[in-house]
Amino acid sequence: MKAPYMAFLAIIVWFALGLQFYISTVKYMADGRTFGGAIVQLLSYFTIQNNILIALSLTVILLCPTSVWAKFFSRFETLAAMVLYITIVGLVYQLILRQQGTKYGLFKLADEIFHSVSPVLFILFWLFFIPKGNLQWSKAFTWLIYPLIYLIYILIRGAVSGFYPYNFIDANLISYQQMAINAVLLLFAFLAVGTFFIAIDRFLKKETILHHHIK
Repeated sequence: MKAPYMAFLAIIVWFALGLQFYISTVKYMADGRTFGGAIVQLLSYFTIQNNILIALSLTVILLCPTSVWAKFFSRFETLAAMVLYITIVGLVYQLILRQQGTKYGLFKLADEIFHSVSPVLFILFWLFFIPKGNLQWSKAFTWLIYPLIYLIYILIRGAVSGFYPYNFIDANLISYQQMAINAVLLLFAFLAVGTFFIAIDRFLKKETILHHHIK
C-alpha cells in the first residue's frame, strides 16, 4: 500500500503544481510581468516550495530509490521536517488566510489541494508508513533554519521589490514592529508543532515496543 499511496499523492500534487504554474503565469504576464518574474514570484510562496518538496521527494523515492536524493528524502528527520512545514502551510491557511480572499474555478482547485488535501495526505503518509522513534528533541530547533531563511528572503525581496507573498508579513500593509511580532509568533508555531510531531514519534515508538512485548 505504501508505494501506491505515494504515487497517488505525488500525482495529485504535481497536477496542482502544473495547474497553478500555468494559470498564474498567464495571469501575471497579462498584468505585465515577464515569464521569469512570474516563476520567481510563484516560487516565493512557502506553500509552493513545500508542495514541490512533497511531489519531488515522493517521485524520487519511487523512481530512483538508490539515488543520493532518494536517500536524503527518505531520512526520518527529513520526512518529519516536511510534515512540519506542510502542516504549518495548512494551519496558516485554514486559520488566517482562508477568509482573507475568495478564489474561484481552477485557482480554487489548486488552492484546496495545496492547503487542505496535500497537508492531510502527507501527515497520514508519515503517521502510517514511516517508522517511528528516530527523532531527537533537538530537531525541533534544527527545523527552524529553513523557515528563518525563508523569512529573511521574503523580507529582503519585499524591501527591494515591494512584493510580499503573505499579508501578515507585508510592509505595505502593517508596521515593521507588527511584522517582527508576527515573524516571532510564526517561528514559535514552527517550534511548537515540530515538538508535537517529535512527541508523537516517540509516543508511537513506545506503543510499538509495548505491543510487541505483550505479544
